[in-house]
Amino acid sequence: MSRLHTKKDCLTLIAWIGGLMAVGSVLGFVTKGSVETWYLTLNRSPLTPPDYVFGITWSVLYAMIAVSGWLIWRATPFAGLPTIKKLYIGQLVFNWSWTPLFFTCHLTGIALICLTAILAFVVTLVIKTYKPLTTASLLLIPYALWLSFAGYLNFYIWQAN
Repeated sequence: MSRLHTKKDCLTLIAWIGGLMAVGSVLGFVTKGSVETWYLTLNRSPLTPPDYVFGITWSVLYAMIAVSGWLIWRATPFAGLPTIKKLYIGQLVFNWSWTPLFFTCHLTGIALICLTAILAFVVTLVIKTYKPLTTASLLLIPYALWLSFAGYLNFYIWQAN
């Protein structure tokens, strides 16, 4: 019985990671044309990393975000868990909204507002999950740091173009 439970946990974890990576891949595929055309014409920060860094970074971050979500959804119920789940869903909705806002619609200012909302959701999640779900909290810290850097890059593009 215990072994079956472990297999189920592994399968659900794989599904979480695969699901988030799939959404990230679809968003990347849909916006690829704009990245290869419009984005290349923008005045970008001198601190902008090479394009391949974004794919690697987001792949790692989506895996970490997925593991954090998996830990949240399998947690034993406690008073703050419904709020934590709503925050998690909220950050995903804003995360998945940023890419089309920025790359498809070219709304760099609105995208910056969206990115700020993602960061607010994630920082709140880190704080609210720290004691009851420490691992889930710690997995989100690199995401918050990257969002801060991405916010700077988005702000630079918004101001310089």
